[in-house]
Amino acid sequence: SGFGQEGPMRAAPAYDQIIQGLSGIMSITGTPQAAPLRVGYPVADTLAGMMAAFAISSALVRRNATGEGGFIDVSMLDSALTAMGWVVSNYLIAGVEPQAHGNDNITAAPSGAFRTRDGLINIAANKQEQFVALVAMLGREDLSLDERFAQRENRKRNRAALTAELESELAKNDSAHWEAALNRIGVPAGSVLSVPQALALPQVQQREFLKTFDAVDGVDGPLTVSRTGFKLSGGDPDVHTPPPQLGQHTDEFLRSVGYSASEIA
Repeated sequence: SGFGQEGPMRAAPAYDQIIQGLSGIMSITGTPQAAPLRVGYPVADTLAGMMAAFAISSALVRRNATGEGGFIDVSMLDSALTAMGWVVSNYLIAGVEPQAHGNDNITAAPSGAFRTRDGLINIAANKQEQFVALVAMLGREDLSLDERFAQRENRKRNRAALTAELESELAKNDSAHWEAALNRIGVPAGSVLSVPQALALPQVQQREFLKTFDAVDGVDGPLTVSRTGFKLSGGDPDVHTPPPQLGQHTDEFLRSVGYSASEIA
């Protein structure tokens, strides 16, 4: 509810897991056999925070233009639904009931996660020329002539059979090999990594996404934190201080809003 409206959920607790379920996110996550599944991190909390940041930025722009402030109302449920843009609009406009499709991109084939010799690789051969290049690299030009796979719509209908054919070739090498080889010929591909592997990527290191504080009170050894996900030409946002200890700034903040020393005590 917003601005005093007594909505039916106004008094209900808004926890991430609850919102994941209410928004439909869980219903489209996982395989058809395993769904509904929770997304593996607090995605609804995160989306609401990002939406709040957009709202604050918008309010600041308006205040600079008009001199007037405003009350900001951010809904976790609205934020989650907004982030599912094409899923929601596909239902509202085309009447397509959203379903869980696992690692497959249902809009194209071959597009999804495929097994290699050492794990999984994401491949998005959405265009006809990308599919032709993919099967040529794998030495399976015959697949582009097979009536089951020759055209985009046929590939979508025969997705399982196509995946089996591709994985029989992809099993001959590691994900890292196929990632480099496919991207080199214009077929988007990327290994499916763990979080530690992702944080160790040269791309992440080069962009200085992580910052390490060598000495932090109350912590044995260095402490590494993440920066924001964007850079600015006028100077990149930085993490100037490590996370505070519990209650470290309580007195400072209470003083800043007018509490006396005796009141704080």
